Amino acid sequence: MSQHDVALLTELADGQVRPVTVEDTRILLFREGDTIHAVGATCPHAGAPLAEGVRDGHRIICPWHKATFCLRTGALLEPPAVDDLPHYAVRRDGDRVEVTLPAEQPAQPAPSVDQRVSVDQRVFGDQRVFAIIGGGAAGALAAQTLRQAGFGGRIIMLDRENRVPYDRTLLSKYHLSGQPGAEKSPLQSQSFYRQQGIERRTAEVEVLEAGAKTIHCADGTTLTYDAALLATGAAPILPHLPGAHLDNVFLLRSRQDADAILAQAERSERAVILGASFIGMEVAASLRERGLEVTVVGRESAPFEKQLGARVGNAFVALHRRQGVMFRLGAAIEVLTGERSVEAVTLAGGERLPADLVVVGFGVKPVTSYLRGVTLNDDGSVSVDASLKAADGLYAAGDIARFPYRDASIRVEHWRVAEQQGRVAALAMMGRAVRYDKVPVFWTIQYMKQLDYIGHAADWDDVVIHGDLEKPAFLAYYVKNGRVVAAAGFDRDRDTGALIVLFEQRQDWTPDALGDAPSRLLRP
Repeated sequence: MSQHDVALLTELADGQVRPVTVEDTRILLFREGDTIHAVGATCPHAGAPLAEGVRDGHRIICPWHKATFCLRTGALLEPPAVDDLPHYAVRRDGDRVEVTLPAEQPAQPAPSVDQRVSVDQRVFGDQRVFAIIGGGAAGALAAQTLRQAGFGGRIIMLDRENRVPYDRTLLSKYHLSGQPGAEKSPLQSQSFYRQQGIERRTAEVEVLEAGAKTIHCADGTTLTYDAALLATGAAPILPHLPGAHLDNVFLLRSRQDADAILAQAERSERAVILGASFIGMEVAASLRERGLEVTVVGRESAPFEKQLGARVGNAFVALHRRQGVMFRLGAAIEVLTGERSVEAVTLAGGERLPADLVVVGFGVKPVTSYLRGVTLNDDGSVSVDASLKAADGLYAAGDIARFPYRDASIRVEHWRVAEQQGRVAALAMMGRAVRYDKVPVFWTIQYMKQLDYIGHAADWDDVVIHGDLEKPAFLAYYVKNGRVVAAAGFDRDRDTGALIVLFEQRQDWTPDALGDAPSRLLRP
């Protein structure tokens, strides 16, 4: 171990966060009264400099994807990161602040909800079986949270993909574009699951009988559980279009899907994207960055019109057009044509769009057809209470879960929400009195630019814009009955981090109160 002078106490204001570098180690200092804390200065999710994030009390919110950490201990508080920050010992010598580095830098610590459970405790302790159906964001975070919160029974993850849980959000972005991305994927290594005693099985779940607490798999195996988490996510919708069966017409959900699109893209010149959804627009940006001619076809008048409104949606159209993407909006698709592989997309008006590949982005539907004994909603989702409980011993998280939010029941199809819900569901399965009461947040990245959306607005009376829609760099406030119910920020990392804090604090902000710089409202 080695000790290093890093600052003088008098140089640090109370509440101040300061980055320092010691022997190539980036450290974040935080003064709290006369106490100095030291944690890692880089977000383990994608490498963002945490000093540029938003501090709220003793927590720091990452500027990029809004992972949140405790400045006192480095503990992970909110995903999308899945690991704690390193924590360093600090001592005071008069006014001098010294940080101690270990002789060797430790491996990135996994998040510690309460305490670890030894293998012996698992073998000789709890006899319960907890099953997790699905190996995506919610399932992966639930599994590791169970162990870190002290669950000593069996944890069995059932997933149809024979892969360690990975970051699906990268598929439509960096995986297809070939641009560099630093997000951690897979979420944890295979050795992590072995060390934690988490059993991963490749299996197709055909039936889950909620009343009998029994799972039947396609290979004939049957599993009885004490508690189970449904985390099967959503599957892309295959349209009933003539020619949709042709080769080189793709859906995108899995790494296998992305690999197939990429293989065809490398020998293609022209791509047509069906649907101006988030997935469709991200794929359009990625394939354009790869050099293909790209046309987006959508029935709506603007991308994301239902979620963000036409003005914000058209800002994305302008961004894409500057990159050379072409659009056919307000258009209906008549047929996909070709001998064996797709050759063209014909629109209802007769226009023919030549295509070497087609990617369908018509939205997704919850994967819940295997569920018995629980009534599904019209969209196939599962209704849960605030603890994410759907029935006795049965919980649901992620894309399939319809959960209470303020005075409504909503479903959010995004990675961060799924990870948050996986953590909450795991604790609820253990009998903890927990609630999912987070402010929903999602993001989209196109051409290495990011839009964050905070809150939820099923509808609104007005959209108040601060900033430049053409650049684009703006804040958009979605107003209902004079109050801001949701907000979007494009290229406004710090302000969107501040909005998360402000939305958590109260629900009655007006557009004028938030203004063009909501970060100014944070306490010092």
